[in-house]
Amino acid sequence: MRERLMAVVCLMGMAPVASGHTLDIYLSQKTAQFNFITDSSAIGFGGADLFFGLFFNEDSDYMLTTGMNVRGVPAGEQPLTFGVGGKLYLGFVDEPDQTFQSLGLGGEVRYTIPANTPMFFALEGYYAPPITSLSNGDGLWDLAVRYELEVTPGAAGFIGYRRVEVDLDKQEDYRLDDRFHFGIRINF
Repeated sequence: MRERLMAVVCLMGMAPVASGHTLDIYLSQKTAQFNFITDSSAIGFGGADLFFGLFFNEDSDYMLTTGMNVRGVPAGEQPLTFGVGGKLYLGFVDEPDQTFQSLGLGGEVRYTIPANTPMFFALEGYYAPPITSLSNGDGLWDLAVRYELEVTPGAAGFIGYRRVEVDLDKQEDYRLDDRFHFGIRINF
């Protein structure tokens, strides 16, 4: 428990170094995810979202993530938004005692529901093949879907489902997350 608290404090400590921040937190009965998202201009490259994440579950599995995602709206006035990017995963699996590092490529699709209250559906996915997976990892899938509703201009609530599956040397198709969750997104 102390390690979890220290990791969250370190993640929160990164907030003052960048501008245009978002904190995205989700919880389920057995998992938790904390994401800090900022503009990539913090590292001298603007126009993309730079993110850092911490995931853990009740099985004492931990996963750190970082990556960049570029979003854009297609020509015309369409309610769709597309994004592409990469994500680096560093995982620590308790049983079996193994670690993995994976570089995944993927993106997201968002559909904004035309209404007075801003809301949308989002589908996000990343895949890391065996060639970009190191240590005990032989590949990774990270898939998520969510429905988000803006409560105030700076805060939103969401419900969703996420499945994170990694192939390990000692166990194929090890699921770190396979649950429905709820969460909040705060912009500051």
